[in-house]
Amino acid sequence: MEGEQAKLSGMRLIGHHVLEYLKKRVVVTAEFDSRDESYSWILNWLSDHPYAQKATNFSVSTTIARGAQKLNGEGGDGVIPATYFLPAPGLHFFWFKNRLLWMYRERVRPSGSTVATAGAAVENITISTLGRSRHLIQSLILEAQTKFIDRDKSRTVIFAADQYGAWRRTKSRPKRPLDTIVMDPKLKSYIVEDAKEFFASESWYAERGLPFRRGLLLYGSPGTGKTSFIHALAGELGLNIYVVNLSSKTISDDTLSELVSDTPSRCLLLIEDVDAAFVQRESKDAAAGITFSGLLNSVDGVSAQEGRMLCMTTNHLDRLDEALIRPGRVDVRAKFGKATQSQAQELFIKFFPQSPVKEPSLVVKKKETDEAVSERAVLEEKEPLLEDTKVAQQESTMPSKQETEELAAAFAKQIPDQTFSIAQLQGFLMGYKKTPRLAVKHVNEFVRQAGSAEVSGTAKIGYDDDEDHGKGVASYWEGSEEQQREKQELRAEKEKARRDSINQ
Repeated sequence: MEGEQAKLSGMRLIGHHVLEYLKKRVVVTAEFDSRDESYSWILNWLSDHPYAQKATNFSVSTTIARGAQKLNGEGGDGVIPATYFLPAPGLHFFWFKNRLLWMYRERVRPSGSTVATAGAAVENITISTLGRSRHLIQSLILEAQTKFIDRDKSRTVIFAADQYGAWRRTKSRPKRPLDTIVMDPKLKSYIVEDAKEFFASESWYAERGLPFRRGLLLYGSPGTGKTSFIHALAGELGLNIYVVNLSSKTISDDTLSELVSDTPSRCLLLIEDVDAAFVQRESKDAAAGITFSGLLNSVDGVSAQEGRMLCMTTNHLDRLDEALIRPGRVDVRAKFGKATQSQAQELFIKFFPQSPVKEPSLVVKKKETDEAVSERAVLEEKEPLLEDTKVAQQESTMPSKQETEELAAAFAKQIPDQTFSIAQLQGFLMGYKKTPRLAVKHVNEFVRQAGSAEVSGTAKIGYDDDEDHGKGVASYWEGSEEQQREKQELRAEKEKARRDSINQ
């Protein structure tokens, strides 16, 4: 009896191996793991396939990225989150290039994990077809990859290191045009042209035996636009950004070296606020697990990746060790200073749109009678309009191009040269984004009070509803008695006008 059972078990085992052998000979299969980037390619491709549009057994998802990472257009880029209809876990059949393929999608938990510790389940997708040639499935994969990459052609993708020492996609944002960065135009042009020349000179470096790497250090006061420029530079070059956080407690020297070596050949490797992690070579304040020598070896050691540009930012150049910023590691140093008056003028013009020139109205208004004109004059003489009320009435339309330039010149004239950062000026203008004339009127007070606990370079703005124009009339900085009084008087004037209109 036992012998017969042993024979049956042997025959089953042999049959299983024979079946697997035959499957490998007549079936081509590709497997995709949800922890790999290729998984996102396939889901993105499947979401647009005709089968996914009509499948009766489907799953609904708001993301198609591995590890539930958000992609462009998902959860935040639009008012309504993106929704994807995908084939549900199980077996599915579909057609591709007139060939029948079948797909099996399953969700599994990592071995040894529990419900409390497993987190998101791991998914596997296998796509198979009859035949011995891999050409069909390979063409499907390449098509899916191209389709996925096309999503990001107009965007900059940002990657960061996860707790496992691997790069993960964190976000993507629309490419920022370089002309939106307000800085020294000569410095901007130099850095951009230097970067373009570097990425076009791989053969030149190879012929001379030089490492194909480039280092860029941006330094200056906080808020001067260093990080913003890096994002605009990545958009101009069509590259992605890989961010290294030296303060992370999960990154060691070995992990950092692997991360840097795993960056693609064309990218920007960004280390922000490098002075906060390493002040001097023997610093005790370095991030846990990362040593100064480990950072240097990762940047330009034997295993360091070539073909990428290293970008570092710092607020304090004098705190950096010379070994970190020597030529070869840092090839270009760019100082980002505070705003000049010309930059303040440029920022104002970029901040406020210019209204198109309006054609003369063909509607002829009914002339007021002499009695009405006299009555209005008497009322204005008794209760003159506040200056801010008149300005607010003008704000129902944005200024023309000529007036915007005049306002920008008046604004810049009142800004001390190289005293405020671009971020401070932008914060002030944000409070007046619909009222440029009021911004010019109150910029003097901003200059006097900037840096105080009340203002700190940013206007505190509130808006009252304007029933006549559908716009907002701005109130001003909290804490200013004069402006609070103006606000109350303005509201009283509006309330009186409203009551008078009702009584009429």
